[in-house]
Amino acid sequence: MRVVLKSEAAEIKHLEEDAPNSGEPPAQVEEAVQRAKRDLEVSTSLEQERQATANDAEQQLRTEQDKLNRLEAQLDELVRTMGNTTEQNGVVPR
Repeated sequence: MRVVLKSEAAEIKHLEEDAPNSGEPPAQVEEAVQRAKRDLEVSTSLEQERQATANDAEQQLRTEQDKLNRLEAQLDELVRTMGNTTEQNGVVPR
């Protein structure tokens, strides 16, 4: 996406700098510049949304990993407790 943003910015710069020497009607050049600026604005907005979504997903992943780690610790403690209880009662696990 960043490549698209750079490309669109370069297109705007090219249109603005080369417009006087292009031989095309100024109105047509201005329309192309405005269209390129709108495209850049939309692309920038989409990139910001994509980045926000990625940040949210990363945060959710960290949260879920923390939950998993807590559950695994609880399970380990239960297994350890059951093992101690079994040994104290003289029962051999199958």
